[in-house]
Amino acid sequence: MFTGWKLSVLGIIIVGAAGITTSAVGLIEPWKAAALFILFVLFIGALELLDRISRSRSKKDKA
Repeated sequence: MFTGWKLSVLGIIIVGAAGITTSAVGLIEPWKAAALFILFVLFIGALELLDRISRSRSKKDKA
């Protein structure tokens, strides 16, 4: 199934498609959709970074 980075990439693709669709339909301005997409990507990136840091610290503690 989708776990780890695969789930993050899937989420980014879904949010990007939703942003493009809503801006094309006229529900939101394109610049707002782009800004929200960038914020979402940064949020997902930060979560992935925190997960990697957490895993590397737990490996060091076990060793």
